[in-house]
Amino acid sequence: MAAHHPAGGGFSLTEAALVLALLGMMLAVSTPALFAALSRARVAAAARELEQEMARLRAVAVATRRTQALRLAWSGGGYSFAFYADGDGDGIRADDIAAGRDPLTGGPRDLPSRYEGVDFGLLDAAIPEVPPGGGALAPHADPVRFGRSDTVSFTPRGTATPGTIYVSDGRSAVVAVVVFGGTGRIRMLAFDRDCWCWRR
Repeated sequence: MAAHHPAGGGFSLTEAALVLALLGMMLAVSTPALFAALSRARVAAAARELEQEMARLRAVAVATRRTQALRLAWSGGGYSFAFYADGDGDGIRADDIAAGRDPLTGGPRDLPSRYEGVDFGLLDAAIPEVPPGGGALAPHADPVRFGRSDTVSFTPRGTATPGTIYVSDGRSAVVAVVVFGGTGRIRMLAFDRDCWCWRR
């Protein structure tokens, strides 16, 4: 008499174990790539927020004929940033801020509380400067590069303090927010490890 087989298909224990093993391998391969993509997206979002805030400051400065600024402050192992307006007609100055002559208009804020794993910073390896610079940025160098100042000002004429702010996860993703002094124009550039270059 022939053995009776139950109707309908099914997985044997060996087949189920094979499927689970394949799923595990796929997950192990894709998880680091997924985390890297999420980190890049957070870095880009943080940089975009800064770009938009600086564009807003430039527009307010032109409309109100009053210099506006984003000022970064180092405290407790990280940067915070806040917004100020020129209250006495001589630009945004540290002594005027301390005396209350240049009033606070927003902030302070920081990046890590808004974007997990993201802060002002560079990578753990040397990378090239943003064009047209031809040098290299040392690992974990100062990410705020506006001469000797940590203040980015926008004037009623539409001009700005020239320089660059770097936002990074410290490992694989870094975006530069570049301010052009003569025009006040702001541009975001992301570092591409594959070509070892900056891309818009």
